[in-house]
Amino acid sequence: MSDIPELIGEYCAIVEQEHKLDERKQELRRRILDALVAGNLKQSRSEHGSAERKTRFTLKPIRAEVLGLLDREDLFPFAQFTGPKVKTLLVPKYGRERLLPLFDIHRTEFLYVKRPEPRR
Repeated sequence: MSDIPELIGEYCAIVEQEHKLDERKQELRRRILDALVAGNLKQSRSEHGSAERKTRFTLKPIRAEVLGLLDREDLFPFAQFTGPKVKTLLVPKYGRERLLPLFDIHRTEFLYVKRPEPRR
């Protein structure tokens, strides 16, 4: 007789455990972030690792504004407007103040948790 049904059952049990662990992890992340915000802290360190509040900016170009300012040669490399590309290539040429009206800027705060370095 094949042991495939038992293997499938064990696999499904592991997937369920992973799902529960992921839910617990997300809950812990939320609680850590809430505690950092409540304490007005950017980071916290312990013997178990560190947690840090970080900010990510997403730039969504405003079509009419972008087309009104940028030259044709600047548009091609920026079919995808990423923060680093804008910062390193467009800001030096046009200046930050001229570029700000071109984008709807969405600020997202996230939590970065890092385990301590293993001892050697």
